Amino acid sequence: MHPAPILTFYARNVSEALFLGLQALQNSGVEVQTRNGPALEFPTPVCTTYTHPRERVLFYPTRDANPFFHLFESLWMLDGRNDVEWVARYNRQISQYSDDGVTFHGAYGHRWRKWFGFDQLEAAIDRLNTFPNDRRTVVTMWDPSADFQVNDHLADVPCNTQIYFSVREGLVEMTVTNRSNDLIWGAYGANAVHMSILQEYVAARLELGVGRYHQFSNNLHAYVDIFENMKGIQAEYDPYLTLGKEGLSYNPPPLVDDHTTFDTELTTWINEHHLQENSDHYRTPFNNSFFELTATPMRIAWGLWKNKKVKEAIDYAQTIEDKAWQKACVEWLTRRKELEA
Repeated sequence: MHPAPILTFYARNVSEALFLGLQALQNSGVEVQTRNGPALEFPTPVCTTYTHPRERVLFYPTRDANPFFHLFESLWMLDGRNDVEWVARYNRQISQYSDDGVTFHGAYGHRWRKWFGFDQLEAAIDRLNTFPNDRRTVVTMWDPSADFQVNDHLADVPCNTQIYFSVREGLVEMTVTNRSNDLIWGAYGANAVHMSILQEYVAARLELGVGRYHQFSNNLHAYVDIFENMKGIQAEYDPYLTLGKEGLSYNPPPLVDDHTTFDTELTTWINEHHLQENSDHYRTPFNNSFFELTATPMRIAWGLWKNKKVKEAIDYAQTIEDKAWQKACVEWLTRRKELEA
């Protein structure tokens, strides 16, 4: 009997990948018992290629992805942080993955920028600037000395382990390897946001375009109870194809306008959360308009929702410049308003 080949999904964006992955797992998934309960897993590794990785927002009502958390966690990572307090504001459940309630052992952004004693992203950017055809630009998140344990006492070790960057035809290509990937929550959910934002950031720093994003998942799975809840999602639900003017496809605004000030402005934006969540009048001017026109309105809308002003939150979310994030936030808030009714 010949072993099954590695599965490959070639998708425009994360919405298409989620649909394809769920259908394939339904057809070929093998049920296994895990320490977190029964799961369906693919019998071989899976490689997913995104041709339009900047189309990173999920809209499926059944999935009910929290767009605020997806974006804010990604920016928190890019700032190199590992603190629980800041990111847990947008998802309290994430605290369970901290061993001490203060920091996360395996926080990706901290691994990228601080864990190993130097900033791996700066090193990667310098290398690609120096050697445009390079094949040695590897950013690692897995630290064998800290993560390879004989027991399972750590609550948080990196699932994504390495990132490979290359430049081809003026575009930054990225491959991410993952040891254990939850199809619904991770691979075709939060990870697609985390990593595509990282890819866009690196491309902007190099003053290049964004190429393909390849995700290699050694073990791609979904827990049975969550998988059952996802049945019935519709393949055609992809607003990126109609969000543009006159119902045409939508090209989201850039994450980075001025890469020389982006890192400083990112840290400033992160540190101003207490001001912006409690005031719709507080606006810091930024050279990078994404902070002022997309991230800040999202944060203010979140603050209104947390203060039980759901209608005001929905109204404010309508001011988000990026129409994909705007649509996802309005729909997510509207679903919560309907639950309260």
